[in-house]
Formats: sequence, structure tokens, C-alpha cells
Amino acid sequence: MVSNDVENLQPGRGVYAAHLNAQGKIVGQMTILVDDDFVWLSMETSNVKKLADVLDRMIVMEDVQCENQTEKFESIAVIGPQAASVLAAWLGEPVNLDEQFSHRSSPKCARIVRDELGFTVWADIANAASVVDGIVAGGATLIDEATWNVIRTEAGLPIYGIDIDETTTLPEIGEKGIRYDKGCYIGQEVVARIKYIGHVNRRFMGFILEGESLPAPGSVARFAGKDVGHITTSAFSPELGKVVALGYLNRNAAVSGTPVEVMSGGQPIVATVRDLPLIPSGTSSSG
Repeated sequence: MVSNDVENLQPGRGVYAAHLNAQGKIVGQMTILVDDDFVWLSMETSNVKKLADVLDRMIVMEDVQCENQTEKFESIAVIGPQAASVLAAWLGEPVNLDEQFSHRSSPKCARIVRDELGFTVWADIANAASVVDGIVAGGATLIDEATWNVIRTEAGLPIYGIDIDETTTLPEIGEKGIRYDKGCYIGQEVVARIKYIGHVNRRFMGFILEGESLPAPGSVARFAGKDVGHITTSAFSPELGKVVALGYLNRNAAVSGTPVEVMSGGQPIVATVRDLPLIPSGTSSSG
């Protein structure tokens, strides 16, 4: 049902994966975490019901139940270069999660997950405020959603419904969620064909822009006088002192260092194409 290998994961391990339709388009992206008795699917809240309904229809003979846990947990991001030491101070013990998407439970919270930006703590809804207070007491500084969005933009992480949707083919955003040697899954033929006998027509890339204007989602990118793509997300990066953006470019323009113009409010903004991440995750000073 998904693009990555799950069957060989041991409890405490996880992977990034996507569920695709028959055309190889992304129905949902997720982090899959294997536990002793559960397989957790962590994804954007806005996409939970749609994906749960899709997967539920595929359960025929399997001895499994699909349950929406959204209302039971609050996700708390702990990010930045001191994230592990802050969590250790709160837990009173080392985090001991060195591998990406490794995870474990704790007496102080439902689960701790090592992810692309640092760590995510799952707290029971009723205890979420006290968990946040404890993490702050361990040395963290509270940030708002806008700051988190800057950090995930710098790291080049797409959000479903903003940067990706059912028009996006999985290889357009990279290969981190694809195992080419696993068994069949929906959309696999399209994904394999792109790798072995074809290519993507566009790629998910980063942009560093001149000036202070934030281009709106959908702003057109131009190269050599032609429309070559569009912006999906933009934000001001204090780390770089520049406006940064994410978006799609056709494969001819999707080369790091390519100069493009982003049209915003009818005016061109000079920009430079960059590979992702723009800033490696875990190095941002926010947290």
C-alpha cells in the first residue's frame, strides 16, 4: 500500500513513505513507525480522514483495524542544535534515538520520535500543556507556527495540501520515500518507469530571493523568458538573511545556481535556484 519497505522494520524503527494512486500521484505522505502492537502513521492532520478512508477500504482479509488517533495526542516539535540535550534534561535520561525515525515511549509522554527537524514529542491531549512546560524548563524556547514554517522551509520539507497534493508524482519530490526492490504497491509501475526508462518533468526545488517581498503561493517562476514553474511556500530566513521559497521547476531549470525571476504582484523578483535542503535540518538556531 505504500512506497517504502515496512515489513522489515523492527519495533522502534520507522520510515518516510507515501500512498499513491494508480498514476503514481501522492494521496498522502506519512512517517510510518512500527511498535510492538501497532503501526503508527503520522501525517498532516488535514489529510488523516481521507487517507484513513482510503486505507480502510483496502482491508479485506487482513487481521488489522485502522483507527484515527488524532484527537488523543498533541505533537510538540523540539528542534534546533540543542534539542537532544533539552529533551534529556526534561526526561532525566539520554534520549537514545540516533537513527532517523527511531522512536520510543516514555513515562513522561506517549512517544518521542526522531525526525527530519529534530524530535517530535507525542503528548496525551490532557497533559500537553505540562509536557510543554517541562520541555521549556529543560531549556527550550517557545516558538510559534510561523517560525516552525520558516525552519521547515529552510529544510525543504513539503506539506500536503500546500506543497504537494494529488497532482504531485512522488519522484518529483525526491527518492527518500521509495524502495525500488520491495514488493508491488499501487503506483509502483509509474514510479519504476520514471527511474529506469524516463524522467520527471519537474522537480521540487528551493529558491533564494533578492529583496524583502514574499511571493504568494502560485507565483510563476520564469527562465529565459519562459514560464518554468511556480512557488508553493515562501518565508524570510533569519539564518540566511534572505527570503527563501519552495516550489517546482521544469527539469531544464531545476539546476542549483540557475537564475530565475519569480513574478510577484506583476513584478519580477530575482532568485537563484538551490538544491534542498537550503539549510541542513537540525542546524537552525531556533528551537
